[in-house]
Amino acid sequence: MLVIRKIQIYGFGKHENITISLSDGVTIFYGMNEAGKTTIQQFILQLLFGFPTKQQTQRKYEPKTSTRFGGQLTVWHPIYGQCTIERVKGKATGEVTVYLEDGTVGQDELLAKLLYGYSRASFESIFSFSLHELQGIEKMSEEELTHLLIASGTTGVQQLSTIEKKLEKEAGDLFKKSGKIPIINQKLEQLKQLERTIKQEQSNIQSFEDKLLQLKRLDQKLEDLYKQQKLQQQNWQQLNILKQAMPLMKQQKALEQTLKNYEHVQFPPEGIRRYEQLKDRLMHETWQLQQQKEQYHELQQKLQSTVDEQAIHEMSRLLNKEATWNQLIVKEQNLMDDLYLLEQEIEAQFRLLGVQESEAQLKLLEETVSLQQEEQFQQQLSLLEEAEEELKFHLRSLEQIHIELDSIAQHKQRLQQEALTAEEEHILAQWPQRKRKLEQYRHGRSQRSKQKQSSSIIWILLAISICSIIYGVFEKNMAVIVLGAAIALFLILYVKFSRDESKASGQPNQQIRELEQQENIAQTILLKKQRHEERLLQVHEQQQEKERQYVQLEYKIQQAERVSEAATQSLQQFLERFRLEGNIAKTLLPELFMRIRGAQELEAKRKSTSNLLQTIQMEKRELFEQLQQALNAEYSEQEIFMHLRTTFLTLQQELQMTQQTKEQLTNLTVNIQGIESHIENIESQIAQLFNEANVQLEKEYYETHEQFEQQQKFKAELLTIKSQLASLDISNDEALKHDSQLSERLKTLEAEQDASQLAIDHCLEQRATLQVQKEHLLNDENYGQLLQHFEQEKSILQRLIGQWATKKALSNAIHETLFSLREEKLPYVLTEVNAIFCLLTGGRYTRLFINDAGYFVAQDTAGGLHYHMAELSQATKEQAYISLRMALAKTLSTSAPFPFIMDDPFVHFDRIRTDKMVQLMKEVGYERQILYFTCHDTMLKYWHKDQIVDISALANERGVAST
Repeated sequence: MLVIRKIQIYGFGKHENITISLSDGVTIFYGMNEAGKTTIQQFILQLLFGFPTKQQTQRKYEPKTSTRFGGQLTVWHPIYGQCTIERVKGKATGEVTVYLEDGTVGQDELLAKLLYGYSRASFESIFSFSLHELQGIEKMSEEELTHLLIASGTTGVQQLSTIEKKLEKEAGDLFKKSGKIPIINQKLEQLKQLERTIKQEQSNIQSFEDKLLQLKRLDQKLEDLYKQQKLQQQNWQQLNILKQAMPLMKQQKALEQTLKNYEHVQFPPEGIRRYEQLKDRLMHETWQLQQQKEQYHELQQKLQSTVDEQAIHEMSRLLNKEATWNQLIVKEQNLMDDLYLLEQEIEAQFRLLGVQESEAQLKLLEETVSLQQEEQFQQQLSLLEEAEEELKFHLRSLEQIHIELDSIAQHKQRLQQEALTAEEEHILAQWPQRKRKLEQYRHGRSQRSKQKQSSSIIWILLAISICSIIYGVFEKNMAVIVLGAAIALFLILYVKFSRDESKASGQPNQQIRELEQQENIAQTILLKKQRHEERLLQVHEQQQEKERQYVQLEYKIQQAERVSEAATQSLQQFLERFRLEGNIAKTLLPELFMRIRGAQELEAKRKSTSNLLQTIQMEKRELFEQLQQALNAEYSEQEIFMHLRTTFLTLQQELQMTQQTKEQLTNLTVNIQGIESHIENIESQIAQLFNEANVQLEKEYYETHEQFEQQQKFKAELLTIKSQLASLDISNDEALKHDSQLSERLKTLEAEQDASQLAIDHCLEQRATLQVQKEHLLNDENYGQLLQHFEQEKSILQRLIGQWATKKALSNAIHETLFSLREEKLPYVLTEVNAIFCLLTGGRYTRLFINDAGYFVAQDTAGGLHYHMAELSQATKEQAYISLRMALAKTLSTSAPFPFIMDDPFVHFDRIRTDKMVQLMKEVGYERQILYFTCHDTMLKYWHKDQIVDISALANERGVAST
């Protein structure tokens, strides 16, 4: 199997310069929330398969405080041996380098070989799952959940299903049986319409000689009409020019008379635009002036409240003494602690010396200890030490043996816990009976194979017997006929009996396969039981040997204790001469006189510490009274500076706000003066505009503008009329001369022109119709174009039909492939799944299978009832999902020996099913490495200390090892 030996993180998320050593089997990564468990899990996946790109949704975990991004994984590969995979920041997915054991160095291609060509999606679909992934099962429908479980039990189903759906959609976009929108359906409708148009064109092709004669007659008639119309047009133009001139001259006189009334009107250029701009600016500046004045009054009201600056200076002075206050508190507490410790040490010295009464303690502190007395005491003490040295040696040996016995007992207890479960014992108890049944089935199968080998001989004998009957008939030999008939009858009965047995043997073949699977399970359990019994026997022998050594050491200790007791009595008699009564600890005997001197020194130090403490407390009391006076309130010693700081900051903010208000008032005064000057300037510009227009009010200004616009309009019209009259080149006298008869002549001429035009239009319409019909009949290419267009549409339809047939064929092939995967590979996986699912559910469900409708169903053990996946609890769904993952990984043990990476997926399991899951993890751990991430300390009791990696310790250590 592929095993991760070591994780080395340069910089990844919150982890930096971390090294974690791992071993085979199960490793538990434990840590509380935000400890970095998911970070390590993502580090392993991203080191193997690359950092996420900007288009992907996964987090990249770039470190915030380190410039190094990436790390190393040291793995043991079944083919390449010890390998090191290093990935650091570089291109989109990172720069990867692979170092093999033989010195080979490679990049992505070599890494793909190490990972057996698996992508991250393929790896996570089998070997990596988390709590969030399992929680999503609860929201899935029955169909979605079944599809997920099938995808978990077979590799490649998810990708093939996606392709199948895509091809079905594309084929549906091309053609549907009763659809109108698909392309092929539209093409078929277009071809039907073209076919109807072609049939209509065929009926329109006829002779056209009569149309040629009609065209010649119409051409002659049109020529006469055109000549007549030309003459009428010349007369009409002359009369029309005269008609145009008359109203222009009348309008010219009227405009000249009107302009005399507007001679006094004057107006500034672009006056309205300039006035409205100035008016808008005046309104805006007036509104701003009002806002500034209102703000000015509000700020003046704020200045009415005053702040006591003397109190602020006093609080500032006291705040500067906060460090002194804290030092006094710390000194006071330290002196009290020192005083307490000194008293405790003095009391401990007296307890060690066996002096409990106060009078005796005072006398001992006043007495002197001479060196001569200490020398005599040391001589007696050396005798006691020599006596006890041998006793200590024996006691250490006894303690070591006791530790070894405890270790053996614990090992024995662990072995007893690893004994066969009741279910496994039940399997072994039933196996002999099932083994006999399996041997019977195998014997029957071997007999049937022998019968098949002899069937050819039987058919030969049957042919010989038939030949002998035929020979006897020809030779008229009854003996040969009877003998041949008897042999043939016997062989026919034997063949019929063999066929009946072969038909009956069809059913045991399925039972043989089931019993062979049970045989593999029983052999595995029996091997486990033999190993367990051997290890128990070895531990029992070790325990007996250590108990024998334990008894021998107890006898030696008893002898050493008698010698030590005699030496102790001799030393106690010496101590009584110095008035030291009671049992003194033997550890203090070598330092007895030194401890008496130490007690006297500690007493002197206690007196000086007490005096210093009183001085500190007096200084602290004076400062506390000043603080309460400044705050004018009573607070505790712990809170007084906090309230002082809060009060000081509040007063300081009020003072700053007062200063800011004054500055704002100054700025507002300047702004108000500037706005008033702008308003005066705008009003002067408006007055100037009114002066130029020679008005006083706004209404008069607009009325003057309208009069000015009328004046300009009349001038432009008069100029236009004069230019038109000049272009006509007609005098006023000539226009007035024809004024009375002009209208009647124009009406008569227009009526004649209308009649001529109607005749021309009618002739032109007839000629155009005949010409079109003639040209259409002579050069009709529409029919050929329709045929060509029809053939093109047919070829396009054939191409689309080919595309549709290709997509349907691919979709059907993928469907058959999916069916093959589910029918061939999934049953083999489900055989493994049933054992795991039965174990995880505690025997509550016997198996998982797919019903006729294509949905996953769980079979109950008690009544054999079937439950759909939606009817199961959340935990049971997760157990089914995990069982499929584990079973699929077992079938891929040689082609994909990857480790399992699990992020706390068992939170919904109860205690019993959690125990079963742990048992399964231990069994899988013998075949495949498991990395389990959890924040629940209840999982730690199932594993040895050397299997647990405490992630919270990684923040304080540069390396952590799990061996």
